[in-house]
Amino acid sequence: MLEPIDIVNEAAFMVGATPLASLDASTTTAAGARLAYDRVLGHMLGLHWFSFSLSTRQLSRLTDVVPLTGYKYVFALPADREGNPRAIIADIKRPDALYSAFLLEGDTVHADADPLFARIRIKAPPRLWSGPFREAFTVALAANFAYSLKRNRQLAAELKNDAFGPPSMSDRGGKMLAAILDDAQSTPSLKSPLQDADPLTSAWVS
Repeated sequence: MLEPIDIVNEAAFMVGATPLASLDASTTTAAGARLAYDRVLGHMLGLHWFSFSLSTRQLSRLTDVVPLTGYKYVFALPADREGNPRAIIADIKRPDALYSAFLLEGDTVHADADPLFARIRIKAPPRLWSGPFREAFTVALAANFAYSLKRNRQLAAELKNDAFGPPSMSDRGGKMLAAILDDAQSTPSLKSPLQDADPLTSAWVS
């Protein structure tokens, strides 16, 4: 089964860096690799609502919190989410019937409906990634390693361009574009891959 260490070592191999035995080792290199992995993954998942990173969760109502916003209830958003929800849903049997009468406030949702559900983005494990996304992520991570481990600015720039395309593409070009288009083809219900907007806006686009 594909694990983060496999991706990390593949990226390290691309730049001629020494592979790691474990990401959990108490070494500076392992700690740096963990941070780079999480940072690059968070960035790439933030560029598109990849289907493999989406999860539907029932929100927990905070019974000990009195809302001051005029709504009846306050719900906690999942701690493992990445950014704001894609959508809030009141009827789990009708996931396309998006709920709009709510207020996002920090790590909470204020609403009058109970129960309440959220469609969130999570840092999915590599075994769930599509092939094109794995390729894009590995090259992007290799770009990070080229600079942080090998101090090779030229190689880092070349790999970053390969992963994301030129600056004019706002990191949605290169191999990343291939991953976005591949995901869009497998999830036709999602909006156009080149029309990603702020999560608060995109939450209402099915």
